[in-house]
Amino acid sequence: MTSLSSADPRFVLHGRSSEILRGSFAEFRHAGVPIAVHAEIVDALADLAHDYEASLVLAGGESVERLAAIVQIAEPVCGGPIFFGVSEDTETSMIEAAMRAGMRGTIRLPITPDRLRELARLHPRTGPLDRTLRFGELTLDITHRSLRWQKHALLLPPREFELLHQIMRAYPESVSIDTLALAFGSDLEDPHASVRVAMTKLRARLATFAPAQALIETVRVAGYRLAS
Repeated sequence: MTSLSSADPRFVLHGRSSEILRGSFAEFRHAGVPIAVHAEIVDALADLAHDYEASLVLAGGESVERLAAIVQIAEPVCGGPIFFGVSEDTETSMIEAAMRAGMRGTIRLPITPDRLRELARLHPRTGPLDRTLRFGELTLDITHRSLRWQKHALLLPPREFELLHQIMRAYPESVSIDTLALAFGSDLEDPHASVRVAMTKLRARLATFAPAQALIETVRVAGYRLAS
């Protein structure tokens, strides 16, 4: 039996425990693969934001389009690999789409302690990643959730930070407003409107740094991107 230590990789699972798990939380913990299970993807992402070293398993039955958006949002807050939960009914095209979206591998459902331990063995965690993003004289510090322009530093409100984070990660591509709304969370009455309000505030803050430059441009239909 493997005892839990600080080196044990933690797994955040998205799905309903009654459908995707076989085994108790204690059994997973004793196997050296402690887990947390969230039925809502927003809760899973929030969990990852507080534990960067954790890995993510998506087993909530998302559509191909939603799957790609979730991976795009999860990558900056998930230091461990992202996996896709599959069953006998999962179509090959869905698995291929998951791999194209950036997932490291698959795990057979239901998830058992032995299967998860084998997954951790096959896909060990890599070294620490660079936790800053740079665009010209603009630097975003992911760890401290702060922004620096030349010698000026600014601590951004959470939603504005998330907007800029997603847009800088995507450069030179744009980020759709649907993806940004998903990053904001389903707890909001109108996530799309909240994105637009936060974008207006973010642009105003950036204008104090670089009044002669429009650092973020609106791309018709596509969403937002950093101005070239």
